[in-house]
Formats: sequence, C-alpha cells, structure tokens
Amino acid sequence: MKMKKIVPLVLATCTILTGCNRGGTGGNSNLKNETIIAAEGMTYDELLAKAKKEVGNGTVSVYGNSSQLEKALKKFTEETGIKVNNTKEGDADIYNHLSTAFQSNTYIADMVLLQDGNMLQSEMLDPGYLLNFIPKEASGTIADDDTVPMAAVYLNKIFMYNNFNAEGTERSLKNYITNVWQLAGTAADKGHIANPSFKTPTTENVNMNFLVMLTSDAYVAKLKTAYKNFYGKDYVEEKAYKNIGYKWVAEFLKNSQAHDSDGTACKNVAKAKGGTVALVNYNKIKDLKGDDVYGAENVNNLSFPSLELGDKKVDGFGGFCYKMYSMVAANAKYPYAACALVSYITSKAGFENAWGAKAGYYSTNKTTKIASNDKEIAWWKERLVVEDPEVVAANYEDVSMFVKQYEGK
Repeated sequence: MKMKKIVPLVLATCTILTGCNRGGTGGNSNLKNETIIAAEGMTYDELLAKAKKEVGNGTVSVYGNSSQLEKALKKFTEETGIKVNNTKEGDADIYNHLSTAFQSNTYIADMVLLQDGNMLQSEMLDPGYLLNFIPKEASGTIADDDTVPMAAVYLNKIFMYNNFNAEGTERSLKNYITNVWQLAGTAADKGHIANPSFKTPTTENVNMNFLVMLTSDAYVAKLKTAYKNFYGKDYVEEKAYKNIGYKWVAEFLKNSQAHDSDGTACKNVAKAKGGTVALVNYNKIKDLKGDDVYGAENVNNLSFPSLELGDKKVDGFGGFCYKMYSMVAANAKYPYAACALVSYITSKAGFENAWGAKAGYYSTNKTTKIASNDKEIAWWKERLVVEDPEVVAANYEDVSMFVKQYEGK
C-alpha cells in the first residue's frame, strides 16, 4: 500500500527537536508540537490532571492491532475515569484507515499502537502524521533506542526445532542449530538443515522487514563472521548479490518451506519428527497443550537455540524481534490524554495489565516481570535481528523486489 504523502496543515506548528533525540537517527521519528513538549515535562499524575480537564465527558480514540491492548485500556478507565474507545484492526486495514483520515486532516485517533516498522516509517512518520511523546518516567527505565520512535512492546520470532531423536524414543537432539548458514547453503554443507518453516514474507510484513534488516551493514558483518566460522574461509563478494545479506536471504528462501500461521507451525514442529525446524513467534508456545509424549503438541518437544546456547549465542542470529510503537496523532483531539495513555502503556502496571508475564511478550520498561521460561528483552536484543524502521523503509523496495524472485522456489 503506497499512498501519496500529504502533510496535514496541523503540522505547520510542529517542531523537530534535533537536540533532544535520545535514541533516534533523525527524520520525523521524533516530531513534536508544543503540547508534546509541555507534556514531556510533566509527571504521569500531572498529565492525568490535564487529560481529565481536556476530555471531560468525551471519549479518547485509540487504534491498535493488539487484542491485549483492550485489557490495559479498560484498567486505565477504571483507574482514571477517562473513557477510551479502542478500534482493533489488522496491519493493512489500520494503516489504510489512518492514512486516509490523516491525509485529509480528519480526526480519527488520539493515540495509536502500531507494528511493522516499514509502514510506520513510510506511511506515518515520514509524512508527519504521528508525534513522538517520551514520558518523563521513561528516563532510567526504558532504553534510549526504544524511545525514538516510542516503543511499548517487543515480540520475537525465534528458531525452534523438535528435539527428539530419529527413532522418536527420546529427547536427545541437542545444539542442533549453532550457525545460521546451516539454514542456507546446500545439502552438501556439513550440518545443513533442509526445509525450515517460515511464514511467507509477502504476506507477513514483519518477516519481510526481518529480511530487509539482514542486508544492512550491522547484519552483513554478522553474516560474514558466521560464514567464515561455518565454511572456514572468508566470504568473497559475488556479482549475483549486492552483499552477503542478499545471499543468505536467497539461499534461505530456496531452502525453506512456507507456512500460513505461526501458531499452526509451532504446533506442527512440536508433533513432528526430530530435527524439524521453524522460525515463529515465541509467544505461540502458550497454545501447546498436548500430552508430554512424542508426536504431541507439547512445549517439551521443542528446543530454542538461543536459549539453549545461552552465552555462546547462535552464530549470526537466533531470530528477530520487532516492536509495537505507541504514538500520538498529530491532529489528536485529546493530545494530553493520548500522552497519558502512552505513559500508562509503557509503565510496569500498564504492560502487566495488558500482556502480563507471558513468554514472547516484552515491555520496553525494564522494571516489568518476565516469564520464568524467558529472558529480558535486553538479553534477546543481543541475540536477534532488531527491526529499525528507518533502515527498513530506506531499503524495503529494493529488498522486497529481490525476495519475490525466490518465494516458492
């Protein structure tokens, strides 16, 4: 979905605070107006006082793509008395509806919770439709690189495999994936793993963003190191690929098989034969309810290389992580209330009321609890490809065209 970029008139008063970026790299990722600037100097309680006066008997409008968000919004209303209406839609619909309204400067939302870094950057941030509010309480609790644009939640997709032996008699398969080149290359490679399962990137935008990130400088360097460790020689540039990231993407797609649902794929790996591999959302393990036996949908039948290897790490990366961003609409009717909501959602209480301590969901606020079978997001960020909206948006068109050559092959 590509739409003509028309900056609404309301943005004429907006100011980019280039000297106050705590984590961004520029562009419109940290766009603010006078209300946002004032709000960033207020505590949460001070914001609530402003918001209550601003909203009165009105209703704050929120658009988001998370079913869990509704829980936090209900709790927010119970605690503050501020009424909130939440519209939940899928990624394609939400961006379409927001863009259509914003282009004509029509009020549609006060606060949004969005994922898909490419669409966020190209359809929302570049045109100046969203403003970045950093809560005063974020200092010391949220990492700088999660504040521009303001992120509330992380999700991760990680490699997992069935850990049974070939006979299906015991869970003896260990350290099966140690280098990402095992999932590319050819069958002639020692340790090669055929047919890993991966949701089609042309239908799963965050998967495409993952592939785009692999062609960026940081991950090109990681792939070169992993290549040398796997093949025992330095990578030599090839005319067929702009860099080694393109090579891994091409070989991985040719070697992988597509699945339609991460939830289904997770279940299929759990009940499949030993050595079956998939790259899926880690949070899908919550749906594994089968008996603790071979061939059942049980989490004990799965091993997760990043967790299994611990400090050693998967050579290259163990999957990828992406964010849900909480931002204020530039033409919000209730901007102080929107800021209060961003502050609440990124707080310990707000996250735990919505997502709780479940594996595969991570608050950007480091004071929140994590599941007993999980690690904190800072730990994961050292082991996974991390989505960067500006990097993805700048390279999306070229890489996505490249990817389409290899899907289904």
